Amino acid sequence: MKTSRNVSALTGALVLAAGAVAETPKDMAVTIYNDNFGVVKEQREMSFERGLNRMQFTGVAERIDPTSVNFLCLTDPDAVSILEQNYEYDLVNTDSLLKRYIDQPVSLLVKGSGSSGASLLKGVLTAAIGGDLIVQDESSGQLHIVSRASVERIELDKKPEDLLTRPTLVWLAHAEKPGKHLCQVTYTTEAIGWKADYSAVLNDKEDALDFSGWVTINNQSGAAYPDATIKLIAGDVRRLQPPVQPRPESIMVRSAMAADAAGFEEKPFMEYHLYTLGRKSTLQNRQIKQIELIETARGVPVDKQLVYTTSINQWQVRQSDKVQVKIEFENEEQHALGIALPKGRVRVFKADPADGTLEFVGEDQIDHTARRERLSLYIGDAFDVVPEQKITDQRRGDRFVTFTRSVEIRNRKEEPVSVFVDEIIPRYVNWRIDKSSLPYEKKDAFTCRFKVDVNADSTTTLTFTMTQTW
Repeated sequence: MKTSRNVSALTGALVLAAGAVAETPKDMAVTIYNDNFGVVKEQREMSFERGLNRMQFTGVAERIDPTSVNFLCLTDPDAVSILEQNYEYDLVNTDSLLKRYIDQPVSLLVKGSGSSGASLLKGVLTAAIGGDLIVQDESSGQLHIVSRASVERIELDKKPEDLLTRPTLVWLAHAEKPGKHLCQVTYTTEAIGWKADYSAVLNDKEDALDFSGWVTINNQSGAAYPDATIKLIAGDVRRLQPPVQPRPESIMVRSAMAADAAGFEEKPFMEYHLYTLGRKSTLQNRQIKQIELIETARGVPVDKQLVYTTSINQWQVRQSDKVQVKIEFENEEQHALGIALPKGRVRVFKADPADGTLEFVGEDQIDHTARRERLSLYIGDAFDVVPEQKITDQRRGDRFVTFTRSVEIRNRKEEPVSVFVDEIIPRYVNWRIDKSSLPYEKKDAFTCRFKVDVNADSTTTLTFTMTQTW
């Protein structure tokens, strides 16, 4: 078996006899994907004797995929081959210990009742079933059924050799050249993932914003990765099995960025994007870590829009009584952006002019967004701009419908507003505007857009007649 080939987990039992234990990592790297899995690369020095060796590679992730393990001897690729592998995850706990002590001597300190004190029961453990222990007394030979709840202490001679304290890869390796070798082990693990979170702060005029981004890494994989090189992959990477959902979060750690600390370097990688942290960082198990993804881009021009949607098919619009508030901006180099933005949540804030504190004004989710693309965020519904629409006339035939719609926009603000009214066209029809009180544009094949200007504390009504045929 060549050293660089994938090692499959074998079904046969691999009995560990006084095997060597791989030393602590010399180098560690973790590549983390959007879909809650990662690739771990460890380099360790290992000592081999000539011929067959039984090795323990400890400290691997509990959520490892054993079939993904790849072993490579960096000192000499032909020096060591892996013949068999077992992933041992039956770790030390009360049940695993008792299971291995069936037919072995044990001592139980059993609680007393009433005025009698605790008593010591010595014998052979014959069964450990549910909440009961069955022990054959060493002196009388009697069988005692003892509830675990009544046991104060259980004494065992020693830890069984095949019982491990940490998840471990156990290998049967063949060494052509004895001695110490620097080896690299690569594997995938579930329950480690990352996401991007962005913050957008609107200025007072709402025509520009400051945009920043952070990465949140959630490590629930069952292993820590000390002083590791961290890479993130953004994109839709295909996997044959869906990712396993993460375990509940535990602690939250926010990494403070020193002024001269290196951040993420972004570059295209195949059909995805790769973000490499320019410094080492430690990912503890059951930890959420946040790291700055992009430096704050200041003064990014914003196009704020008020949009109201209507349709002959009501299910095609979100709400018929609300005007949506949207902000749009370009991911351009000239605005200190122009980088590939991973998918994530964008939270929008604006400062209260009374005291300067930031207040939350809405949020939206963006998909993976390439540079020089436009971002559109729907952040909420207008309070003081009230729409009302109705069909005032309608004629239907075998393959057509003609209707007249009236849209009234009431502006209760102290300044004028402009509202885009979008008539959403069903996908299966042709359409035309027969007449309209305001100009319109064909935004796309399925959207007819009207711009409705409304003065402060005033009302403007749009009316149009449309024919749809199929």
